[in-house]
Amino acid sequence: MAVLSVMLSHAEIAGFAGGYVGVDVFFVISGFLITGILAREVTRTGRVSIAGFYSRRALRILPAATVTLLVVCAVSLLVYTTSNLRLVLQDIGAAALFSANIDFALAGTDYFSTSAFVSPVQHFWSLAVEEQFYLVWPAVIGLIMYLGARARGSVGSSRPATRAVALRRSAALILLLAILSFWWSVHRTGTNPQMAYYSTFTRTWELSVGALLALAAGGIGRLPAAVKGVASWAGLLAIAVAVLTFDSATPFPGWHAALPVLGAALVLGGGIDGPRTGARLLLDTRPMRFVGNISYSLYLWHWPLLILPSAYVVRDLGLLERLLALGASVMLAWASYRWVETPFHHPAKTAPNDLKTGAGPDGSAVSRAHLRDTARAHRRSVARSLLLWPAAVAMVLGSVAGVWAYDAGRNSEASEAATALTKVAASTGPVTPQQLVADVARASALARDNAPLPDALVPALPDLFGDITYPMGTCSASREALTIDICPSGDTRASRTIVLWGDSHIGMWMRPLEQLAKERGYKIVPFTKASCVPLDEVEWYRGKAYPECRKFGQWSLEQIARIKPDHIIISGYLGTPLVNEAGTGPVPVGEDSERFTAGAKRMLSKVHSRLPDTKVTVLSDVSILEQDAGKCLGSKRATMGTCVKPMSSAVASRNGGWKAATAATGARYVDLLPYFCAETCPVVVGNTIVYRDSNHITSTYAQRLKPVLGKELGL
Repeated sequence: MAVLSVMLSHAEIAGFAGGYVGVDVFFVISGFLITGILAREVTRTGRVSIAGFYSRRALRILPAATVTLLVVCAVSLLVYTTSNLRLVLQDIGAAALFSANIDFALAGTDYFSTSAFVSPVQHFWSLAVEEQFYLVWPAVIGLIMYLGARARGSVGSSRPATRAVALRRSAALILLLAILSFWWSVHRTGTNPQMAYYSTFTRTWELSVGALLALAAGGIGRLPAAVKGVASWAGLLAIAVAVLTFDSATPFPGWHAALPVLGAALVLGGGIDGPRTGARLLLDTRPMRFVGNISYSLYLWHWPLLILPSAYVVRDLGLLERLLALGASVMLAWASYRWVETPFHHPAKTAPNDLKTGAGPDGSAVSRAHLRDTARAHRRSVARSLLLWPAAVAMVLGSVAGVWAYDAGRNSEASEAATALTKVAASTGPVTPQQLVADVARASALARDNAPLPDALVPALPDLFGDITYPMGTCSASREALTIDICPSGDTRASRTIVLWGDSHIGMWMRPLEQLAKERGYKIVPFTKASCVPLDEVEWYRGKAYPECRKFGQWSLEQIARIKPDHIIISGYLGTPLVNEAGTGPVPVGEDSERFTAGAKRMLSKVHSRLPDTKVTVLSDVSILEQDAGKCLGSKRATMGTCVKPMSSAVASRNGGWKAATAATGARYVDLLPYFCAETCPVVVGNTIVYRDSNHITSTYAQRLKPVLGKELGL
């Protein structure tokens, strides 16, 4: 169930947006199974065999993971351009070292974002969390057992019952660890959600819940069967509610992770000697057992099969294609389970139990010579298994280095030819308005001919998504926030003030506007809120009405009236629909032109009424691509014509609404479209990438428009 929910979520199947909680279910199950194994070993032998533990982990996870990484490495060579290929190779290296979560966290990767580049091994972050946890967990269990035994004065006791009691009583320390981890998860999710998502410590409590369940298994097993049956069904229901109601806007992990985690705990607890009428009635069916058997390989393969084909065809996959990818992942996972995983799963024929008991599998006495041979064979088996760790890492890193070197040599001549053909200027600095219009026309012609991309794209693809400057933190309002901190920039000591009012689509002009303000003696004061156009209307955002935007607009107008700026510059994303009159859903963009224009007029009229002497300018919105620029340009098949948009479809009706509203209220409207589109709207102009995603322009391209802004705004 967990792996299926993850797959359906990743494939963007309607209704399963919260399927990512399946990973949290994995964590609980993993903590339960591994801790149960360690606890039984402690109870039986009085210690934890670190070497034995890691040899078993190697046999369990390395073969399939290594094969997956090697295949992704090879296929990526055929799919990605050099810039994105190197990102993939870096991610593969991190995955091989079980540090993928750290790699993605430091890169600022948003797990829920489809913007820019999406790594085909991004899902390895969860394996990294598990292995980092298990790097210390055997020692923790051993230490906890020792401390528990010491507290009872039973250190060194050879009685299994004494060890078991010590281990159970020491569960309080694991509970304390879980509480600290949960607190940190809630705190970190609120302050830095991207870091929280990939953090091992924010997930430690989830594994610890499984661990506590394993230590309490004896007591749980004695509960009435009816109670366990009801608990298991309640757990399944909790997981299902999370899968069906959570989405990318849900703060996660934080408090919300408690629902699927506790649900998983109820299912596991209810399954300990549970009745046939419990959740096992569903989970023990033949199809579910099949999925359970191949679940590890299924998790490994489904994500690359969704990402790599999309990168190759340079577009998002359709529903049927995504379903076919999931079907292919099932077949590939079965093959991986059958021929990669299973051969490594057979335990050594020489069991360490023989060494403890002095008896063979049938209970008969064995000779000392046999025991010595058994011990020797077992040590060799463990040593061979442990060698899988360095061998797997060496294989993957060696392949990464080889692909990197091969691609560098193969592309040196091709890149020179492409640059010569397109003859682009290397400059990414400001240009005259006339020159920029000519550059756009030339880029549009090259796009029409599907000319090759220049090699020296600026910004480089790995830096594309981060190439933006706009107010951050408390200087810009999140979805829920109704106020912000006032954060002046530009010439902060100037007496003249320019207010920037809107959302990220005014914020993306911050870099050139700040420079112009410094040069001309203006202070810049931004008033920005996520997806919030200064409009006297209620928008529909992320599946519900967005009254917070209208309230923020009212608050902003009050603050702006107090500031009494010399100039107000307004712009915003025009792709957010308005809410319908009943407040139950959105009105499709394009069908609400009259309401939009009326709302814009009302807002501009209020501004004029409060600040009659203030200059007001509205900047047109830019064209919106159908796909993120990073995805379009990251494929080896990408050309200058990839992802361009026809000029005829680039002009939103809402730009016309703003134009009409400014004409009616005495404000000024600036049409920036000629600096983005000719016959088409190219993604690359010269050697500069225009868009960082599907609708925001890069800070680099905004900087090239500095002279245009200066001229149009009178700065």
